[in-house]
Formats: sequence, C-alpha cells, structure tokens
Amino acid sequence: MAVFWGMVLLPGMLRAECAEETGAKSAAAVFTLHLPNTCTEAEREARAVSAQELLRALVAGKGLDLSGVVIHGDLVLDELPTQRVHAVSDLAPEDRRVLEGLNDEEVHVIRGPFVIKQSRVKGRIVNRLKSGFLLITGPVVLAHTEFAGFVDLSRTVFLGLVDGSNATFRQESYFVQDRFTQGAMFSDTHFGPHARFHRSMFSGPAIFRGATFQGLTEFLEVVFEQDANFSRAAFHLGTGFSGAHCRAKCDFSSSQFDREAFFLFAIFDRMATFASARFGAQADFSDAAFKQADDLAQATFVRAPLLTRTARVSTTVPGPTVSASAPFSQAVTIVLFVMALGLLVYIIRAK
Repeated sequence: MAVFWGMVLLPGMLRAECAEETGAKSAAAVFTLHLPNTCTEAEREARAVSAQELLRALVAGKGLDLSGVVIHGDLVLDELPTQRVHAVSDLAPEDRRVLEGLNDEEVHVIRGPFVIKQSRVKGRIVNRLKSGFLLITGPVVLAHTEFAGFVDLSRTVFLGLVDGSNATFRQESYFVQDRFTQGAMFSDTHFGPHARFHRSMFSGPAIFRGATFQGLTEFLEVVFEQDANFSRAAFHLGTGFSGAHCRAKCDFSSSQFDREAFFLFAIFDRMATFASARFGAQADFSDAAFKQADDLAQATFVRAPLLTRTARVSTTVPGPTVSASAPFSQAVTIVLFVMALGLLVYIIRAK
C-alpha cells in the first residue's frame, strides 16, 4: 500500500519542486514568470520563454518580472510603438521634469518594471535607436543573470533604479547616451569584450565596486552627479575615462588597470581616491582637473603617469613605484649572493 501511495504522490511532489509562479493577480500589468531554485536545467529549458512572447507583453503595455528563467531569441526593443514625450501619461512630477530635457522627441515606452534576474538570456537584447529614446518607467533588475548575446540598451532613460549586480555579459554590452536618473548598481558584474557607457549621465549613485571589465572599457564624457564607486574594480584592457566629470566623490581605491588608462580632460570636483590602485601600463591624466586634493601618490604606477597640464591641489608628484628594471636588479642580487656564498665555501675549505 505504501508503494502504491508513493507511486501516486511522488510525481506530484516532483512537479511541485519546480512549480512556476505566473502572478495571475497582477497579470493585467506585469508579465510574471518565476521558477524556483529547485528547478533543474532541463526543467527550465522545458519552460523557456521566447523573446517574441516578451515583446508582445511589452507592446501590450505590461512590465516584465522574470526570475530563474531561460529566454530564447532576440528581444528587439526598438520595435515597440513610438509616441511623443508629451503624450506619455501617468508620470510622477519629478519624472516629467526629467523628460522635459528630451525636447519632445519620440520615445519607445516600457511601462512598469523590467526585471530579468537569476536567469539566462541566450539571444540578444538590443535597442538600435539612432534618434529618440527608450523610456523605462519602472526599476530595471538584471542581477545574477547571464547574457550570452549582445546587449545594447543605448539611448535609454531609466526612471527607476538599475541593478545589474553580479550579472555576466558574455558579449559586448552598450549603455551609450543613457540617463540613469535614480542610481545604477553593477557591483561584482562581469563585463565581456567591450563595455561602453559613452556620454551617459548618472544622476544617482553609480556603483561598480568589484566589477570586472574583461575587454575595452569606455566611460568617455560620462557625468557622475553623485558618488561613483569603482573600488576593487579590475580593468583588463584599455580603459577610457577621458572627458568624464565627477561632480561628487569618485572612488578608484584598490582598483586594477592592467593596460593603458586614459583620464584626459577629466574633471574631479570633489576628492578623487586612488589609494592602493595599481596601474600596470601607461596612465594618462593630461589636461585633467582635480579641484580638491587627490591621493595619486598612494597608487602604484609601473610607469610614471602623464600629468601634462594637469591641474592639481596636491603637490606630491606620483611616480613609478614599481621599477621596470626590477627583474634585472633581482637577478644581480641573486648572482652576488651566489658569488658570496661560493667565496665563503672557498674560505672554509682553505682553512
């Protein structure tokens, strides 16, 4: 009898371990699909959602709330219908003020949240606009998600908080000319062969603490209105902060730059922190302006940084703290030690 009831109940129990939540109560406003941690990869694949299904939900005015899912296909966000900025309704007064700077351009609107967390996106997510903007009215959460394809969210206005913490971008990730109005969190995020934030504006805190930039990295002409945190970040290829404007504190403490780092014409209104940062190649701060004291002297430079026409309050001139001739010096030391040891052995034997 026990065996019989086990045969009856066990399949249902196994199915319950991967029971999906679809959020029926809020189905009118948000497309919801949550899969628990107990789901196997095969079960997630069996419940995979297509990018076209998500696009249809967005066109219908719904937000997205996805967790633990697999997404197939390309999500092309510039295929959303357009409208003029003045026609966008149901916005808070502060959000309306943000949009006033868009000069009534055409916008593609995602209403509500855009949440894809703890998931795997196998295709691309792209916004190919050359004019106008993509407008996302709710929070954007990409935390702990792996993006296997190209991600291009350029020309996007984020009216809510953006959280990409612990996300992994296997291919290029572009956030060009974006406006992060609340804040952006990319702590411990892994960026792939090319990350671009060119000419973006961060009105809230920008947190890239512990992020890894595997390829070329562009923060050219970026504006940080509030604190920007790049502490413990690792930049493995060429990195550009040229023309960036830090209007609050910029923290690069304990960060690592393996290749060339460019801060030409960068402006630091508040204190810029580089304590314990390491520059493994040429660092160029030419024509940069430090309006308060900096601690560049506490960073490690393999080569002396370029400070041509750099305006600084601090008088300490940073220099190379790791000599390029260090391997040669170590070799000479070893040779001298061996010679001294040989001489000592000779003297002992002579006695």
